[in-house]
Amino acid sequence: MGRAADKIFTRIFIFLIMTVYFWILTVAGLVVLGIGPALRTVTEMYMDNEWDYKKYGFGKAWRRFKQDFWQENLHTWYFPGAGIVLAYNLYLSTTVNQAWMLFVQFVIVAALIFDFSLAMFTAMLRSHYDVSFKDAVKLAIVQFFSSFIQLLVFVIVTIVLIIVSLKWPGLILFLSPGIYVFATDVLSHQWYAKIDKMLEAA
Repeated sequence: MGRAADKIFTRIFIFLIMTVYFWILTVAGLVVLGIGPALRTVTEMYMDNEWDYKKYGFGKAWRRFKQDFWQENLHTWYFPGAGIVLAYNLYLSTTVNQAWMLFVQFVIVAALIFDFSLAMFTAMLRSHYDVSFKDAVKLAIVQFFSSFIQLLVFVIVTIVLIIVSLKWPGLILFLSPGIYVFATDVLSHQWYAKIDKMLEAA
């Protein structure tokens, strides 16, 4: 019982560290320029250290954050840029009262899900493997289409976490980003295993 409690406490503490680092680094980059490098930093730290809280340090996080800062921003904003265009078109579609517009809205929503999923999968893959941005995007696209069940669970987890975080805003500041990185990593383990097999066979 004591070991289980210690395990749970350690995980919550790691989620807290990841989330606090994420927000500090995001603000350090004036939000717009900070969110991409901050996400990359905390995902890499989690991949490297997992549940060893002693290896998490802000000095390490800061050095990772500054590394390839501008290039990381360039890569990051491909996805939000596309998302903004899609969201604006979705808004415009609501002003047209035509039955066929429902199909258009469905396509746009599907494209938004694809864009967001691709952004998260790419971030996780680049943190898990030493691959270029271009290769990570290719792997993320294959991951998106590789398992409908996995994708459905990912979307459900995302929606549930957003709803819970909006209900209890404190989670956004202290736990939600860390939990989300962990959840995305867990849901990607099956895909990691397939990649590892392909690398072994190569």
